[in-house]
Order: sequence, then structure tokens, then C-alpha cells
Amino acid sequence: MPLQRLLYTLKYFIIFFSVCQIFGQRRPPIHNFNIHDYQAGIQNWGIAYGDKNVFVANNEGLLEFDGNTWRFYELPNKTIVRSVAYFDGKVYTGSYEEFGYWEKTKTGDYNYVSLSERISGKNIETESIWSIYKLKEAIIFKSFSGIFVYENGRIKTIKAGTTILGGNVVNDEFFVFGREKGIYKLKDDKLLLESETALLKDFKVQSIVPFEEGKVMIGTSLNGCFIWENDRIAPWKHPLNELMKENQLNKISIEKEYIFLGTIKNGVYVYSRKNNQFYNLNVQNGLQNNTVLGILFNERGTLWLSLDNGISAVPIDFDGYYLNPSQQDIGGVYDMVSYNNNTYIATNTGVYVGNQDGIKFIEGSQGHIWNLSLVDDVIICGHNLGTYEIKNDKWTSISNQNGGYVFKELEGVPDTYLQGNYSGLTLYKKNGNGWDVKDVEGIDFPVKNLVFEKDHIAWAAHTYKGVYRIHFSEDYSKVTRVEEQYNKYFQNSYLIKLFNIEGQISFYNEGKWFMFNPLESKIVDFESLNTILGKDSDAYPITDEGVNPILFKKADGTLFIREQLNNAETQFYLPTRYYQNRLLKNDERAIVVNDSIIQIALYNDILAVNTNRISSQKEPEAPSIHRILKNGTPLILDSLPTFKQRDTIVIETSLPFLSNSTIVYSLPNVMDSDYREAKEGKIVITNLPYGETTVDIRTKVKSKVSDTGVKLSIETQKPWYLGVWGILLAILIFLIIGLVVLTINKYMLIRHKKYLEDQFEHQKELNRKEEALIHEKKLNELQKLQHEKELKGKTKELANTALEMTKKNEILSDLREELVYFKSEIIDKLRFNKLLKKIDRNINNANDWEIFESNFNQIHDSFFKNLIKLHPEKLTSKDLKLCAYLKMNLSSKEIAPLMSISVRGVEIHRYRLRKKLNLSSEQNLNEYLMNI
Repeated sequence: MPLQRLLYTLKYFIIFFSVCQIFGQRRPPIHNFNIHDYQAGIQNWGIAYGDKNVFVANNEGLLEFDGNTWRFYELPNKTIVRSVAYFDGKVYTGSYEEFGYWEKTKTGDYNYVSLSERISGKNIETESIWSIYKLKEAIIFKSFSGIFVYENGRIKTIKAGTTILGGNVVNDEFFVFGREKGIYKLKDDKLLLESETALLKDFKVQSIVPFEEGKVMIGTSLNGCFIWENDRIAPWKHPLNELMKENQLNKISIEKEYIFLGTIKNGVYVYSRKNNQFYNLNVQNGLQNNTVLGILFNERGTLWLSLDNGISAVPIDFDGYYLNPSQQDIGGVYDMVSYNNNTYIATNTGVYVGNQDGIKFIEGSQGHIWNLSLVDDVIICGHNLGTYEIKNDKWTSISNQNGGYVFKELEGVPDTYLQGNYSGLTLYKKNGNGWDVKDVEGIDFPVKNLVFEKDHIAWAAHTYKGVYRIHFSEDYSKVTRVEEQYNKYFQNSYLIKLFNIEGQISFYNEGKWFMFNPLESKIVDFESLNTILGKDSDAYPITDEGVNPILFKKADGTLFIREQLNNAETQFYLPTRYYQNRLLKNDERAIVVNDSIIQIALYNDILAVNTNRISSQKEPEAPSIHRILKNGTPLILDSLPTFKQRDTIVIETSLPFLSNSTIVYSLPNVMDSDYREAKEGKIVITNLPYGETTVDIRTKVKSKVSDTGVKLSIETQKPWYLGVWGILLAILIFLIIGLVVLTINKYMLIRHKKYLEDQFEHQKELNRKEEALIHEKKLNELQKLQHEKELKGKTKELANTALEMTKKNEILSDLREELVYFKSEIIDKLRFNKLLKKIDRNINNANDWEIFESNFNQIHDSFFKNLIKLHPEKLTSKDLKLCAYLKMNLSSKEIAPLMSISVRGVEIHRYRLRKKLNLSSEQNLNEYLMNI
């Protein structure tokens, strides 16, 4: 008996290890969601699916995921949601001292209805609802001490009398495990013990699930799984059972083709019932946490896991897989070669080989590997330290030329290759089992890529400084000429990618395509390629030239595939979650293994994509509309949404998670019929024309838009001012404006009339003033003439006075001379002398001058003031007299008797006066005085 057990155990361990080997490298892509994605608590206790959405019982509330957007709902008491289930359009949840359901509102949100409020408080006190089931028309909420049955609007409370753990509905009967008792069956509102299950009483039963026809699988926490059949219970005879004991089984989910076993210690085990093979998903191969608290497998073949930390989604019937299942730290992948059912992987840590046995390191290859090239049965490696070959997984040096970026075969020259490396170009010629190696002369810069234009002419891409057109000698041993003038055509010579596309030397730089025009010997826009790629003209290929299908990388990092370059109908995008943020920027690389498998280099891994499966779609999936928001406010979904033209409309749509389709929409009665992509599932519309608009929402696979979809009618309301009230208001406004215009015109006419009258009066006043001015001017002219006449008279009178004074003085002088002549004959000398003195007094009489001065000042009132002002402290009274006489334009002869001096004395006095007045010889004294 012990020998039989040993053979039995050995048999299943052999099966186990063979299964692990088969599935070792076929790890499906795991998509992890953490608290930053869903914005709620870390722990997720349960998971359910319904209405195309995933619902999760979270530490902080209920989570909803529509395939594109996570939404969070909080319980009124803000407690932990321990369990979740979806039945008949309602989401049922259980919490601490609380259970109930969530109903979808007319706006697409979920509203909570409490059921626990309908029962006595002490029946639910301290209870937590850990599981929810549907039994025919009843909903069962299970806690650790009993169950609550909700049916026909009433709730029944059934106490178990013991701690109850795992339960389930099997063949329309509800079973639950009672600690230290066994499995109970619910019958007539009572829990009845199934006697044959008593042998499980000391175990911790976590799951009870239908297995096969007439069989039930019972999963325990630490004692493995048992099969319950025909009133008998026996251990499950499968190698997985031992693993369940070791890793603490927590949840079981059995589907038609798979069994999923979630553990506390080591993630989930996926067992294929079809081929009797299984594999494990845990932290080591991509799962974000090893403690599985809930399992869900939906009709799309996606396994959802609610974890102690986060949520994970695994496409079991996957379209791609990773080659590094154990997540070895291999570093960034720079190149790959598929040969003999192996994939050789060039990384910055060395060369690895991946196959059915997993992934292993090629000994001796440590260092940065840039390039791998298959030559016959040998793989040539461009290593940081030299050039090596791999044959039969043996590492051998063939050259010390380090940093080999590219290894190109020369067409028409057998067994001869050119390598671009750190120091330039190296010529390799195969010689039996060895290589003849020679550096190409005439080139001294690093060559990262090499593309031939024709024999002996090639384009070389510098690692940092653009591209060069190089000419080779006949035997390719020497570069005879290097043309470097072409870099001026590019915006950034550092990032120029070089290709040969359909016989054209092509360049990709800063999101644009260029080509070499050999006829004009210049770089021009590659217009035909831009047309072929259309809206994706910012993409460049990362697979080898001349190989189909072609994988392109866009400027925003997304990847798409075309079966052929010119066939846009075959184009489809890869789901970004397969490779997001894991491509090596500017060193992206992919290889075509066969007509259906493409391998894509990632950091620390390789993604293998089945292009046939990922691009196929059995039938188009219709998009779902979850929310319609007007300026951020949700609207009722099943009514005709009405908007104002300035409103912003957001339609939130989604497809099932990891769908290969894209949501597109058009507004056929507003703009052209072209379909536009809904970014992140959101359709944002504004400034629609008035009236009803139809939004046609469909899906697109590759470049084909589905024939059916969802149509949403929305109405843009005319503003009130364009309706009846607006017309009435417009009429009223026009009437008011007319009345105002008439009033204003009347007022303006009155104002204008008054203005004209005022102008007339003003003009009359101006005319009167003008006439007065003319009269005054004439009067002034008469007065001026009168004044001038009076002035002339006074001047003449003054002149006459001066002449009279002159004549008087002359007469008195003559008389004195006559008297002096008769002096000897005069007897009375005394009287004679008195007479002479009297004559002398009259000749120099001051009164004469005062009279003259007074008359002079009347005519020239400011003459003396101005003269003294111009010449202060210089002029004597005698000088002033002379100036006055000169002002009167009297001659020296006329002045002499007035001043009682000779004519000669007058001239001398004039001379002295000129000096006092500082007059030059050119200035006339009389004119100077006349001008004062």
C-alpha cells in the first residue's frame, strides 16, 4: 500500500513538472489595477459581473468598472463592503451590520437601498456579510453565525448555532459549512446537517462548488480539495491538491473549460480541464499580490481577481504572452532572433535564450548586446566589447570590433557582410568555419544603421550626428567619398531613422517622413508614404524591412500592425496595456516569427502577440453608453437630452475590457460622415446647431467600422429669443426703438430750431459787434489822425518855442554885444552892469528850459525815462538837453544859442555824447535818439 501511494504521488509530480514546463513561457499578460487607478481602498474582498460591468467589494465602498472607467460608490454608513453579487439588474453588497442592493438610476449611477433596516437591530448586530447567493427567487446573505434570506420583499433570519464558512448554491439547493459540524443544507427555512460531510468538521471549508455531473468540489483552507459524490467524500486526486495544502486555498471557481484556485500565499492556479494542464500566476510572474480574495471569470474569457492589494485582470484565452514568466532581471531588450524554436534575446546585460523550458543566460555574454543576426546556423552578436558568434549555445569571439549595431549581407558578394560599429564599418567574409575581418578604410565615425541605395553606395546613420551618403570601392574595403550635406534638410540631426521602403531611401525625423530624390540629389517630403499612412504618418516601422506583417510605433507610443504597407484595411492597434511604458525609447524593436506571431522587445521581457487572434472579432461588439453629462451634470439616459448651444456634452461610452475594437462616432447631420475616435471612451460635443442631432456611435476593428451601433438623439434648444417670446420681444423692442427715435427726432428738431435761433441771435450780435468794431476803428483812426495832428501841432509849437528861445537868446546876445560896445560911453556904470546881468539871466533862463522840457515830455512822455534806463549814471542834465534838442531834429547851429555855447562846442558835445551812449561810427546819433 505505501508503495502504491509512492508511485501514485510520483506519477502526479511528473505530470506536474511536465505541465509547468509546457506552460512556463506562455504566461498571459496580467493587467494590474491599484489604488491610483480606482481611487479607493487597498483590499478588495469580492468581485462580480453584470450588465457588462465589473463590480468589486472594496475596503472603502463599491467599485464599478465599465472596461474603461472606474467609479466609486460609498455606503451611507461608510463601512467596508465585504461581499458583492449581481442578480437581475441589481448589485447586492454585504457589509458590517449592513446589507442591501444598488439600483441603477436613470442617470447611470447606482443608488443604495438598505435591506438590513427591515430587520431587528439585534439580529444584525456585530454581523458582517461575507457572501451573497441566489437561490431560485431568493437572495441569501451569509454571515459567520447565520443567513438572511430576502424573498418577496421579506427577510428571514436563520441562525446556524455554529460558525459557518464556505457556502454555495448547487443544483438549486443551498449548502453551507458549519465549523466542527459539517455541511448543512437549507430546507424549509432550516439548516439540516448532511451526515456524510461530518468527516470535514475539523477542517476549514472555504468553497463548495459544482464540479462535474453529480459531483461537488469542496475546498478547504489547509487540507486540499475533496470531491462529494453519491453521499461519499474523497480527496481530489490531482497534483494540484498538494499545492493547495501548501499555499492555503481560499477561493474556487469552476468553469466549463477551466478551474481557478485562488490561494492566500501563492496567487491563483489556472487548470485547463480540456488538456489537463495548469500554471500558476503569482507575484513572481506579474500578479501584484499573492492573496486572492475573490475570483470572477466572465464570458469574454477574462479572469478577474480581487486581491488583498489591488485588482488584476488576466485574459486566459489570451492573444499574447510573455517570454520571461519568472520575471528574471534581464534588463532592456535591444534585439531578438528566432531560430530553431528558440528566441535569442539581446539585452544590456547579455544574451538570453527563451524556449519551452523557460529562459536562460548564455554563459560568457555578459555586457551590452546591440544586435543579433542569423547567418546560416550561427548567430552573430554585436557586443559592447567585441563581435561574437553563438553556435549550439556556445559563445565564441570572432572579432575585437566592439559595439556592433548592424550586420548587413552584401548583395551579389557571397558570404560577405558589413558591420556598423563604434569605430565605423568592418568587412566580414565567411571562410569555412571562420571569418576574415577587416576594417573599412576612409570612415571614422560610429555607424548605427546602414542602408544600401545601390551597389557601392549606401547611407549610414551616425549614432548622434545624422546621416551620410557613402561611396565604396569596388571590393568594399574602402570608403572613397562621404557626403554629409544632407543633414541640413532635417530639423534634428540627432534623431534620424534610416529605412529602405519600397526601394526608396527613407528618413523619419521629428514625426515626419522624407526621402532621397536621386535625380535632384536632395532630400524631399515622402508624400506617397504620408498618403499611405494617412493620419498615422507620424509612425515608423520597428520590424525588419521587406517582412510582413509590419509593426509600427506612433509618436505617442502606441503600436499598430498592418499585414501589408499599402493595405490600410488590415491595420489594427495593439491594446496598450500589453506594452505600456515598457518600450525602449528610440531603440524599439520587433521581429516577425511567422505569419501570426510577432515578438516585441520590452524592458525586462518580450511580448509575443498572435496577430491573427488579436485582430479577429467573431462579431462586432456594440458600445455601451454609461453617462450623459451636461456641463458636468449627469442627465437621464432614456430621455431625449436637451441642451443649449453653449453647453458642453460629454457622452461616456465603453467596450468590454481588452476589447480589440475602438469606439468611433459621427454626427451625420452636422458634419462630414467620417467617424472620429472617442478618446478614452468620452465623446465631447459642443456648439451643435439648433434642432435634433443624431450621434452615431459604433465600433471599429482594424479600419472597418461596424455596420451596427448605438444611436443617440440629442436636441439643441433654440434660445428663447429665437422663439415666439423672442419675436414678441423683438417687435416690442422695435416699437420702443421707433418711439424713442421719433421722440429723439422731435427733441432734436426742437433743439435744432433753438440752435438755429441762437445762431441767428449770435450772428446778429456778431454783426453788431463787428459794426461797433468798425465804427470804433474809424473813430480810433480819426482820433489817431487827431492825435497825430495835435502831435504835429505840439511838435511844431515846441519847435517854434525852441526857435523863439533861440531868436530871443540871439537878440539878447546881440543886444548885449551892442551894449558892451557902447560901454565906454555909458555914464551910469551901475545900471549898465545890472542891465547886462539881466540880459545874461534871460539868455540862460531856467524857466525857458522847464517850459521846453514840459512841452517835450507831453509829446515824448517816456523819452527821458527810457534814455536814463538804457544809460544809467552816465548822462548829465546838459547831456539830456542835447539829447532832447537832437530828438527835435535841431541842427547844431540851432542848438548852440539854446545851450549858450558855440556851434563848435555843440559838435564837441555831440562827440562826447556818442561815446557816453557807446555808439559805433556807423550809427547815426540822431537816428538812435529818434528811435527811443
